[in-house]
Amino acid sequence: MISIRTPLAKRRRIPLTPLIDVIFILVMFFLLSSTFGIWRPLEISLGGETAGESPPPAVESAPSVLILARTQHTTGTLRLNVNGLDVELEELAAELDRLAGLGAESAVLMPAGGTGFQEVVRILDEAKSSRIKRVSLKLD
Repeated sequence: MISIRTPLAKRRRIPLTPLIDVIFILVMFFLLSSTFGIWRPLEISLGGETAGESPPPAVESAPSVLILARTQHTTGTLRLNVNGLDVELEELAAELDRLAGLGAESAVLMPAGGTGFQEVVRILDEAKSSRIKRVSLKLD
């Protein structure tokens, strides 16, 4: 008996390059469209006046809190002084809450020349988490 072998159908390989491209595009889309942190604006008022402005008339108002910030050059640590009292950054909101309970409504932050931008933002963020209504930034 004669047997004729027919060739088996060739298996077609699935090309992986387009599949990898599609997966990569999907991963990039989800990475770029997702939010990993909560961004919120930090509203501050810049204290001070320009040369052409006259000072506002004196009005009876609640006392303000003065926050002085400086960075020690030798150690690089941040030092805060709230109305003459040295406080740590972690204690700033509690101290401002205490002063707000005594009637203070606003705070003025005056950073020293060597204080970095990140430290100023951290102080403002901490001050905004307290019960003080207005926080101003005074730059020299």
